[in-house]
Amino acid sequence: MLNDPWKSRLIRFAHMNHGHNVHFATVTDVPKTILGKKFFKRNAMTRSMKWLDTLQGEVRQNELMSRHTSLCVGGPADYFIIPKSLEDIKTILKNRGEMPVFVLGEGTNLLVADRGISGIVISIKEIFKAIQTPIFSRLSSGEEVASVRVGAGAKMSYLVKYLAKYSLTGIEDLVGIPGSLGGAVVMNAGADGTEIGDVIRSVTRINDDGEVEVLTREELVFQYRKTTFPTPGGIVIEAELKLKKGDHMAVQKAIDQHLDRRRQKQPLTLPNSGSVFKNPEGDTAGRLIEEAGLKGFSIGDAAVSIKHANFIVNQGGAAAADILELIETVQKVVKDKTGIDLETEIVVTGDWD
Repeated sequence: MLNDPWKSRLIRFAHMNHGHNVHFATVTDVPKTILGKKFFKRNAMTRSMKWLDTLQGEVRQNELMSRHTSLCVGGPADYFIIPKSLEDIKTILKNRGEMPVFVLGEGTNLLVADRGISGIVISIKEIFKAIQTPIFSRLSSGEEVASVRVGAGAKMSYLVKYLAKYSLTGIEDLVGIPGSLGGAVVMNAGADGTEIGDVIRSVTRINDDGEVEVLTREELVFQYRKTTFPTPGGIVIEAELKLKKGDHMAVQKAIDQHLDRRRQKQPLTLPNSGSVFKNPEGDTAGRLIEEAGLKGFSIGDAAVSIKHANFIVNQGGAAAADILELIETVQKVVKDKTGIDLETEIVVTGDWD
C-alpha cells in the first residue's frame, strides 16, 4: 500500500498541466447523485489562461486540496489562487468564462473528492481578515449597542474573543466554530441556539459579474444552516454585525465555558470537519447516531468519533471516498432504525466518479 507522500506525487503526476492552458470541466448528460445532490461527470476542454499573469496574488496548478481542508483529504484543483486583493478577485470572476469557481475559506465543514476540483479554487484565507473598531451608540431605551465591520477571512474563534474585549455579547456561543466569518455567513453557522444570522446587519459580496454589492439584512433569508441570497453565487467579503454591550466578566466566562466543553466533547486531536449532520427538529444527530450503535464504526481510516457521534474523523489515511461512504452508511442505518433522514451539514464538492 502506498504511503501518503507517494499518493500525493502520483495524484500530482496524473493531473499535471503545463503553461497557461488549463483543462476544465464541461458537463455531460449523465449525473451521479451523492447525498441527494447531482454531480455530473466531466469532459476536459482547453481555455486560454493568460490573464492569470495580471494577478498580484499567487497561482498554483494542481494544488492538493488535502493541504487546505480540515479533514486532510481531497485531490488537486486545476488552479488554486490566493488573491492579494479585491481587484484580483474581480479579475478572476470577469475572465473565468464558463470555468467553475469554488471559494475556500478555512477548509472546515468541507469534503473534497479524491479526484479534486475542476476549474478554479479561490482561497480567501489570507485576505479580508480586518476587524474594524466597534462603533458604539445608545438606543432610546438606554441600551448600549455597537456595530462592527468584519472581513470574511476573519476566524470565528478570534472574532468572538476580539469582541469580548469590548464587552460585546451575542455570539459567545460561536467561539468553538472552526471556520471563518465568510463561511459562517453562507451557512448561517450556529451553536447552542445562537446563529450568526442573529447579529448580521449587512453583507458585502462580489457578485458573479465581479461587481461589489451591499445586501441589507432584509434582503437575506436566514434558515437553519443556510443563508439564501437574492441571487446565487458571488463571494462574501465582509459583514457588518450589530451586538449589545454586556458584562465583560459574564461574556468571558461564557466563552471559557464553551471552549472547555468543546475540548471535552469534540475530537480536536484528529482531522475532522466539525458536525457532519444537521440536528433534526427536537433531537440531535449525535444522539441518533450513538443510539444506532455507530460510535466508533469505521470504513477504511474514516471513523465515527467515539467522543462525539456527529463527528467523522480521519484516523490517518482516510480517502474522501471512505468518508463519503461512511456518511451514506450512517444515514442508511439511522433511517432504518428510526425512520429519520439525517441531512448533511458538510459541503461535498469536487469531481466524483
